[in-house]
Amino acid sequence: MLTYANHVGLLAEEIGPSGEQLGNFPKAVTHFSLITAARTPDEALDRQRD
Repeated sequence: MLTYANHVGLLAEEIGPSGEQLGNFPKAVTHFSLITAARTPDEALDRQRD
């Protein structure tokens, strides 16, 4: 997913068929989604260790 980010790391609302960025750049949604995607497997691994 990070390969679709622009030069400052933001993701557009939509990604076109050839990877072009379409729509606005909702910064909060972009960052929240990436943080959640990173934390989920980390939390699962922590539960397995306990």
